[in-house]
Amino acid sequence: MSTSTDLVPVDMSQLPSTQVGSDETFNELAKSGDFLGRLQLFTKGKAIDKGLIRPGRYGIPESGDDIVDLGDTIDIIPFARRPKAVDMSDKEAIIVCYDHESPEFKRIAAKSLEKDSHCMYGPSFLVFERSSGRLLEFFCGSKSTRGEAKKIYPYLPLTEADIAARELSDVEPHGPLPLTLNSRLVEKGTYSWHVPVVVKCSTPFANLPLMAVIVREVEKFVTIKDDGVEKVSEEQANRRAR
Repeated sequence: MSTSTDLVPVDMSQLPSTQVGSDETFNELAKSGDFLGRLQLFTKGKAIDKGLIRPGRYGIPESGDDIVDLGDTIDIIPFARRPKAVDMSDKEAIIVCYDHESPEFKRIAAKSLEKDSHCMYGPSFLVFERSSGRLLEFFCGSKSTRGEAKKIYPYLPLTEADIAARELSDVEPHGPLPLTLNSRLVEKGTYSWHVPVVVKCSTPFANLPLMAVIVREVEKFVTIKDDGVEKVSEEQANRRAR
C-alpha cells in the first residue's frame, strides 16, 4: 500500500513559500457565496424528526439535510443587532422585513400572536461563534427567545455616540464582549420547548476573523436595502440570513 510520501518520492521540504496571502485570505476566497449562516437553537421540527440534531442543541442549517451540530453550549461574541420580522406562511415567497417602523413589519408582528401563523419577529444579532469560527445570524423571533435576547444587549459594543444617543448613565464605552449560550427545557402543561440561556464567558477568543472582515459584515448587517422587505424561498431562507 502506498503512503503519501511514496506518491512524491522527492524531498519537497525546501520549497519556497507556496502561497501569496494569508490562510484567512484563502478562507474568504473559498466561500461559496455571499451568505451569512444562521445560528439556531433546535427544539422541535423536521430537523429533530429526521434525527439530524437532538433537541436543546445549537446548530447551523446548511443546504439540504445538513446541519452543523455545535452542541448544547456555545461561546459567541455579538457585534451588531437589527430588528427582523419573518412571514413564512408561503414557503415559496417568505417575507423578511428589517424596518420595524414599516406597516409590513407591524403586520407580521401582529400576525405572530395568532396560533400557527408561521410569523416571527424580534431582535437579530450578528455573532461570531467560537467552535465553527464563523460569523452568523442569531435571530430571537419567538416569545421565549425575545425575553432572553435582552440579556445579550449588554455584550454588544457600546460607543460614546451610543451612550449619548440613548441618554445612558453610569456606563463606559466598551467593545463586544464574549458570552456563553446554554439551553434550558421549559415545561408548561403538556407542552415543552428549549430556550437559550445567556451567561458570562471569561475564555478569550483566539480565532476571530480579520477586523476588515468584521467591519464589512457589520456594515452589511445593519444596512437596510430598498424598503427593508425581501422575498425568498424556503430553500434560500434555510441557506442564509442575509
